[in-house]
Amino acid sequence: MRFTMKKLSKRKLPLMVAAAMSSTMGYAAEEPVFELGRVDVTAKSDRMPIGTQTLDAEQIEQANRVTVGAALDMMPGVNISKVGPRNEEMVYVRGFDMRQVPVLIDGIPVYVSYDGYVDLARFTTFDIGAIEVQKGYSTVLAGPNTLGGVINLVGRRPQSTFEGNIGGGLVFDRKFANNGYQGNFNLGSNQGLWYFQVSGSYLERDFYTLSDAFKGAPAQAPGRRNNSDNRDKKINVKIGFTPNATDEYSLNYINQVGSKGNPPYAGTDPTQNVRYWRWPYWDKESLYYISRTQLGSDSYLKVRAYYDRYKNGLSMYDDATYSTQLKKSSSNSSYDDHTWGASAEVGTKLFTANTVKFAAHIKNDFHHEINPGKPDQHFEDATLSFGLEDTHEFTDRFAVQGGVSYDKRITRRAEDVNAANQIIGFPKDNVDAWNPQLGMVYKTSPTGKLHLGVAEKSRFPTIKDRYSYRMGTAIPNASLRPEHATNVEIGYSERIAPGTTGALNLFYSDIRNLIQAASLPASACSSPPCTQMQNVGHVVAQGIEASVNSQIGDDIEVGGNYTYINRQNRSDPSIVLTDVPRHKLFLYGKWNITSKVAVSGDTEFTSSRVSSSDGRRVAAGFGIANAKLAWKVVHNVTAEFGVRNIFDRNYAYTEGYPEAGRNYYVNLNYAF
Repeated sequence: MRFTMKKLSKRKLPLMVAAAMSSTMGYAAEEPVFELGRVDVTAKSDRMPIGTQTLDAEQIEQANRVTVGAALDMMPGVNISKVGPRNEEMVYVRGFDMRQVPVLIDGIPVYVSYDGYVDLARFTTFDIGAIEVQKGYSTVLAGPNTLGGVINLVGRRPQSTFEGNIGGGLVFDRKFANNGYQGNFNLGSNQGLWYFQVSGSYLERDFYTLSDAFKGAPAQAPGRRNNSDNRDKKINVKIGFTPNATDEYSLNYINQVGSKGNPPYAGTDPTQNVRYWRWPYWDKESLYYISRTQLGSDSYLKVRAYYDRYKNGLSMYDDATYSTQLKKSSSNSSYDDHTWGASAEVGTKLFTANTVKFAAHIKNDFHHEINPGKPDQHFEDATLSFGLEDTHEFTDRFAVQGGVSYDKRITRRAEDVNAANQIIGFPKDNVDAWNPQLGMVYKTSPTGKLHLGVAEKSRFPTIKDRYSYRMGTAIPNASLRPEHATNVEIGYSERIAPGTTGALNLFYSDIRNLIQAASLPASACSSPPCTQMQNVGHVVAQGIEASVNSQIGDDIEVGGNYTYINRQNRSDPSIVLTDVPRHKLFLYGKWNITSKVAVSGDTEFTSSRVSSSDGRRVAAGFGIANAKLAWKVVHNVTAEFGVRNIFDRNYAYTEGYPEAGRNYYVNLNYAF
């Protein structure tokens, strides 16, 4: 992580305003952002995108957010979620979960083939140049399954002949016991005709300690959280060829190796089963190629091709000794999935005021399930997507963008195991969907912008949605249809006063054919109660995002954002929608005290969130605060001291899975 002591830049809008004004934000020339990895919805920088926000590396580093989920939680409209029973870090984007908002790296899909999720805690931020989030109205060029938007992690690209940074740090709990450490580096060189970027990181935590206010539960004593360790290694290599000012060809390789414990349930609900789980490996490997070639003066061709492999192992034990597997519920399970795919995007100016783009995608997903005592099962899906987007600038102040995509999923292989322990075939079904959208932007003043977007989006059911028995508690449903959503957004942003900018977004989503668990007779399953995933849900989500940022002189910056979201289950109000608080407030500040010393901090307040669909389990609302002191010791060497959860609050994102109490960190960073 790098902390820069430079004065606040008046030309850069921070993350609070980026929700509505990211098109004017732009990247400074010196920032090492891999522009080829962006998912571009723009025709002109001051026109589009709609509903997009961006975090850059400096903002992430200033807040010391070392995982992607923690970084995303600073954005308006985004809520972090900790899936306690699996110890996974997720986010909700305006109420949409991560199956409905796919995660990309440099425009390449990296979500898990089997269930559409990805554990964001396994993705560290040290090698990220920027994080882009398109909400509701997302480009049709990004590919399929963008029901609620797109999250794109953009890598770094060197700007000078030799540059980089090296950092390391230690983490301490509230009793000042050392419980983890980290190390990272970025090294790059741009030689004009070619460049390379190498990044690496190691993040280790042996445990975390709960707040002093936590008084214990049957499976968790006060103090150190049981089974809360994790280790993550990551290497990222990028090699590029730039034969001229317009063309670029890049080969990229990412290798992630992780492992984690799974803290047991520590709540008050006696009906909750306590899981004694560990994940001995969570490994991911990606190889991808991206290029952009100029075709004449007004056209271009952009190509992406990729191979992605994901392996994980789950060990389920009998008790807190994590040593025996004698119970029926105890065993080992492993996944070995891979994906290959490609896309081509071509764009051209039909005339001065009109730009048209077309993209074609193919994605092949392979899931290999390995369970002891059973034959291996194999699943294969192929997904196609074709998107067309046209932007017309009627005047210097008014632009309209229209787009449509056609997506199709083909089930090529789906294997079941019968009572005789033999492989048989599941029913196979193919589905498709059309996704039209229309957006408009009007510049109300030199600094103001009004935008409106309406988008019809879809998501195909995953392999898990269709074919999982869910450990004997469900019946598969191969005939699931796509989910559909109509997303509407209107927003306005303006410079309120010199140095102060504000933005307001109103959004509405009507979600139909939502895939939910429907109850079946108990006798239908081997381990009742019994359910089946069905297209029975109809949900309406609506809300407000408000943000403001103010620069006071050259050395002080303050700001914040507020999100209100109201979700209603129209199909069955008795089924409560989970994991998203109705209110969220995020505030931040930074003060460059001298040219060598800076302090920064942030605080978050959220209302309560429901953790079970029957509404019985609720995680209480909370407020937490964080602070950091940075000192430039000598030229390019910075020392940092930070405190997270300053007031030692006992809080949780999911009921029964409390987060860390007060903890400290010290970092030392060298940039060159």
